[in-house]
Amino acid sequence: MKDKDKGLERFTSSRERSRRIRAVATDMDGSFLDGSGMVSPANQAAVEKLRKAGIRFMVCTGRSLREGSEPLKKAGISCDMIAMNGAAVYDADGVRKREYLLSMEKIQAVFHAVEAVRSQLILQLVTEQGEFILADEAVFRRFFLTRIFPPQGEGRTGEEEDRLLADFIRITPEEFFKLDVQCYKAVTLSEDTGLIRQIEGPLKAISGVCVAASFPTNWEITHENASKGEGLADYAAGLGLSLDQVMAVGDGDNDISMIGLPLGWSVAMGNGAERLKEAADIVTRSNREDGFAAAVDALLAARDGEGGEPPEERVPLEDGEPLRK
Repeated sequence: MKDKDKGLERFTSSRERSRRIRAVATDMDGSFLDGSGMVSPANQAAVEKLRKAGIRFMVCTGRSLREGSEPLKKAGISCDMIAMNGAAVYDADGVRKREYLLSMEKIQAVFHAVEAVRSQLILQLVTEQGEFILADEAVFRRFFLTRIFPPQGEGRTGEEEDRLLADFIRITPEEFFKLDVQCYKAVTLSEDTGLIRQIEGPLKAISGVCVAASFPTNWEITHENASKGEGLADYAAGLGLSLDQVMAVGDGDNDISMIGLPLGWSVAMGNGAERLKEAADIVTRSNREDGFAAAVDALLAARDGEGGEPPEERVPLEDGEPLRK
């Protein structure tokens, strides 16, 4: 089905299907967040509309809890989170409800897979003790200060840049493997997208891991059971919801596992990968055009449309409703 046949009007093609939705899960970067990495006023308002309609909202991201919480807190949003591509699930209070760890054996396999080009890569290891960086300092600073923390307005001082990067622990491979830490995710990063494509095969040849990308500049490696799809399915079951009561929104390769679930509705962003658009039920506008808010408005309009039975259970869910561990 072509994109033009997957417009927002599809929500009204089956009002009963739209009326069954009780939870909405969205990717963050490229989906819920705008081009500057923030929650737009329209998307912030959309979350409030969902709450008033009795529909639970959550994010499903490749980010860690700390990284994912920052833009949400600025927008005044508190919600459950599937973090690090499903490696951990947290409730709205930041309490971890589920985790899948990446063993040291698998991390060593990642190092071996990229050994030939490791001097050109940034390796980021997300652990319960913080985020460790194994890379040349100049390569690390250039990538993170342009892509992760892009300059806003006037230039930054060296001290300001140091503060932005202070939470990332620089370490050597030898030092890291002497630590007693639990690792959720390994990430390979490079501005050279050709290099990223070059290491795809060796990384995906590692048994017992899941390899996905949220951007053309990275690969994210997690436990084989840690994917957004696995996390979302477990999250829904923990709330006593069937998958056809869930809508998911995404844009990237690492969203395929949740968009491919038998959901009530699956929505691809207009800026999303073509493979994702093909798999989704609906294609909305881009993240720079408040595509998430547009999809929510279309969903709620379909639920409130004339004809048929009224939407079920329009009472908002109680805050702090438990997730299954």
